[in-house]
Amino acid sequence: MKHTLPSISFIHLLLFVHLPISYTQENANFMQCFDPFPCGNVQNLVFPFWREGSSPEFCQAQGFGLTKCEEDDPPLISIGGHEFRLVSVNQSGYSMTIARGDLWETICPPPPISNITLGYPFLGFSPTNRNFTFFYGCDSSVAPPRGGGPMTECTQWSNSFYADDIDDGSSYQQFRQLCRGGAIQVQINQSNFEQLRREAENLGSVRWRLGFDVVYDLPDVFCGKLWVPRFEHHS
Repeated sequence: MKHTLPSISFIHLLLFVHLPISYTQENANFMQCFDPFPCGNVQNLVFPFWREGSSPEFCQAQGFGLTKCEEDDPPLISIGGHEFRLVSVNQSGYSMTIARGDLWETICPPPPISNITLGYPFLGFSPTNRNFTFFYGCDSSVAPPRGGGPMTECTQWSNSFYADDIDDGSSYQQFRQLCRGGAIQVQINQSNFEQLRREAENLGSVRWRLGFDVVYDLPDVFCGKLWVPRFEHHS
């Protein structure tokens, strides 16, 4: 996927027009946060993304810290206390595709497992994502609904499956009663949804590496990074 860098003219506009002249020298160093860097299999990353252990403190925006960069693998990113895989980035569109880290290797992670939130006002789920529900602790007599994924054996006595919220929402109360391990909601983006429909047995039977889209407000993140420390200093 092409990773387009944010407009440098936009950055200069924020730095040198909206900030008082006395701040411009201090924030000139901030421009190095827009030097492209790789992490794992994702290239040309810039602010608001940053690497743990190597990026300057003034480049570190909450919700965009990359905690692990392994060659040929999607980076790990920490958002709101949860770990995700950063699958791809559209920096010109201020969006990224991420996948839950706890489901990356298996759809049967150890308990407790729960729904997640992004935790920051400048991050939001894309409205084009699809919601799926994962049911856990189901006995062998439970059959997945039409359009649902294959039954997966998590333990000798416990199975799980996933279902499309739109296709079979009317049966969810029944499944919640029959599946004692609980249920969580997971999002996927539209392209992954279409791929899942074609290859359900291959894509969702063992591990869940299908991402969902998140949009971020770069001006909000950028201006907050510049101004908040000064307000705290003078309060």
